[in-house]
Amino acid sequence: MGRANMNAKSLTFAALLFLAAAPAWGITRAPVSGAIDPAVTQANVQKTICRLGYTKTVRPSKEWSQAVKRRLLVEQRLSGKVEDYELDHLVPLRLGGAPRNSANLWLQPWTEARIKDEEEMKLSYAVCSGRLTLEQAQERIRLKWGLSQ
Repeated sequence: MGRANMNAKSLTFAALLFLAAAPAWGITRAPVSGAIDPAVTQANVQKTICRLGYTKTVRPSKEWSQAVKRRLLVEQRLSGKVEDYELDHLVPLRLGGAPRNSANLWLQPWTEARIKDEEEMKLSYAVCSGRLTLEQAQERIRLKWGLSQ
């Protein structure tokens, strides 16, 4: 094998390692930093976020959410209609995100919201099963979907 082929293979492997460690490209990043609900801690995850139906107890009303969506559509200078977006909690409620803190709220295109929701669910299971700490899961969401560092 020639030196040029070895260099090309080394470069390709290095590029793959970089891409595996890098945040996802091609997704819309939240224009907010995220906020944590101080009532949810590692010590009480089994009594809060891991309890069936927890998010229903802290999720803001539809009326409140619609009003925020209308305001954010203008503030964030987004195209389209309110219906084109989900009012997303950057740090999700199921991971102890603050329900009404503006630092945790943004409009996310529905196609990406579905992807993020799947990731949130996997992280929630990892926290509730003890494979990840609450803080580790929150940080993973912030790194991938939040403001670039």
